[in-house]
This record gives sequence, structure tokens and C-alpha cells, in this order.
Amino acid sequence: MSSEDRPWKTPDDAGDDASDDAPGDATTPDAPGGESTATGWSSPPRDTLSALAGRVETRHALAAAAVLALAAGLLVAPGVYGAASGPDGTVAVVEIDGSIDSGTAQHVEDSLRDARTNDSIEAVVLEVDSGGGLPAQSERMYAAVDRTASVMPVFAAVDTLGASGAYLAIAPADEIYVAPSAQAVGSVGVAGTAPAPSGPNAGTTGPDKSGGDPDTQRERRQTLANLFLENVIEQRGDEIDLDREAIAHADAYLGTEAVENGFADELGFVDGAVAAAAAEAGLDDYAVDTRRTEDAVPGGISLLERDDGTVVAGASDDELGDGLILAVAPEAWDETVGDDVVMTSYTGRLPARGSDAGTTSAGGTDATRDDATATSGGDDR
Repeated sequence: MSSEDRPWKTPDDAGDDASDDAPGDATTPDAPGGESTATGWSSPPRDTLSALAGRVETRHALAAAAVLALAAGLLVAPGVYGAASGPDGTVAVVEIDGSIDSGTAQHVEDSLRDARTNDSIEAVVLEVDSGGGLPAQSERMYAAVDRTASVMPVFAAVDTLGASGAYLAIAPADEIYVAPSAQAVGSVGVAGTAPAPSGPNAGTTGPDKSGGDPDTQRERRQTLANLFLENVIEQRGDEIDLDREAIAHADAYLGTEAVENGFADELGFVDGAVAAAAAEAGLDDYAVDTRRTEDAVPGGISLLERDDGTVVAGASDDELGDGLILAVAPEAWDETVGDDVVMTSYTGRLPARGSDAGTTSAGGTDATRDDATATSGGDDR
């Protein structure tokens, strides 16, 4: 059989015919055209050798390419995996710090509105250190927190102060965490200066334009206190282990006391509240986005004192002519309002240090006793 009729055998195939070859037989490498030699074995054609060499080179190239691809995959894979397994969502931390005024309320409203409309934010934590402030602005924050808590978990974490208007703002939160050494939590009530009596005045369009009479001012203060009380009972009535009258005393509690009586749920700090809020939202892996005020919150509320002695908050309220009413815990009154304005009445019980200076209203009655009784009864609402 000629070389053209014999298929090419690789060295592996040649082993199958080993018995047909005589020992010591050898091929003649230069046999022309691959013709058979005397031994019956022919050398492969040169073009066949070239093809074999090409196949070997191709295999080596493929192997090298596979090694390079594997190395590249090891370098790229972590980044690809990280991109594919990023955070499940975000927990927004919104700061409530210092005196509650219009700037604080706007910051909280804007931050919570963004949280509700941002698809990546799954939960909110309120980081609180405030003794209260203006009642209307506290109510704005309360409404924003309540609306947000209806669509996602909202937790609060109180550092040192979470009292009066600040406590009203966080009452709708799903859970309230407090530091064990928090100094004032709760204080469900409002405070005020003595309303100055006013009579007919030729410079005003009405007799009360420059300020209401003391009885009217006390009624207004009590109305705000009742609204405050009702909101807190609505939001946390099932958790607070105190009756309505005890809540209306407007006491401020230490962190440990607040957990015991139900004004707060857990002892802890903001990190614990963030982890709990993330778990409530079903986030195993999450990012944290902290929303702090762009400018520092003022240390006190801007006040104006009129010629008749009445004090109002903010220039826009100058024409109201009313005595100052604040949702501020007595413990935080000085740092919120300052030393120049003396608190003369409170809907709850005044602290011992204020009993000599401000337990009577302008009318000479015991405002602490009268207001606390009215608040607990709720008849003036």
C-alpha cells in the first residue's frame, strides 16, 4: 500500500502496529514523496509535519489565552461581584438638634419628603438632641414624621434631650431609643411668660391688638398643651404606663426612667437604632445617609420684647402681641430662650429651681396647679 493510501498515524496510533514492524527497522527520512522503504514504514510528508506543528502551536496559544483569561477574571471578578451585590437599600439619618424653630422644621420636612420619594431609602432614623422650641414648628415636624412612618420604618434615637416639642415631633416613630444617661425625655406640656394686660389703645385697630388679656393667654396656652397631650396619647398611649393625669404633669425623665414608663422603647444609641430600622425594613446590607443641617441650628430662639413687656418669638410674630408660648422642657428653657426671659407658668409641674420665680401668672393664681388640672381633664380643649 502506498503512502497516499495509508492514513497518517500519530505516535499513539503507531503503537497498535508495533507487532508488524521488525525489531531494528528504521525509516528513511529522505524517502522521496514519503515512499515506503525497505522496512515497510514511510516517513510523513513535509506538509503533514507542517500541519502537525501548526496544531501544536494553536493548542499552546489557546492554553496561554485561557491562562490569561483566568488571571483577568480573578482581577475583575471582585469588582463585578461588588457591583452586583451592593447595598440592598439606604437608611437616612435625619438630625433634630437644638432649638426647634422654622429652620429646624424646614430641614426635617425637606429631608423626610426626600426619603419618601427616594426609591433607594427604605428606613429613617431621627437623631435627636433637642429640648423643644416653637409649638407650631414642632407640630410641622410631628406631621412629617407621622406621614413618613406610614410608608416606611421610622426610628428615633435620643442623645441628651428629647423633650417637649422635640418629643412631640418623634412621638409617631415606630420605636424610640434613648441613651441611658439622657437627661430629659418627655415633658408633655408648654411653657409661657406672663401675658401682660392691655386696654384700649388709640394706636391700634382693636383693644387687644397690642396683646390679649391674661385669661385669654392662659386659655391659649392650655389649648396648645391639650393638643400636645392628645397627640402623644394617640401615638404612644399603648406604650406609656402612666395615666392621662400623670402624662399631663409634663415631667421629663432620665433615659432609664423613660424606658421603664414607656416614653421610650429601648436603651441605645443612633447606631443601634439604624441597625434596628434596617432590620425592620428587611435590609441585610445597607448604606447610611446622614442628613444634617447645612448651617448650624441657632442656639436659641430669636425673641422680641415689646414696649408693653410682652415677648414674642421671631420678627414675623411681632404684630401678634402675645406672651411667649413655647413647647420647651423647663430643663432646657435657659439654653433655648436665654436668661433674659423668665418662665412664669407651665402646664405641668415646674422644677424645684423655678418654683420661686415663676409659679404664678400675671393674674396672681397658681398657674402650675390650675394648668395641670385643666390639662389632665382636657375640658378646655
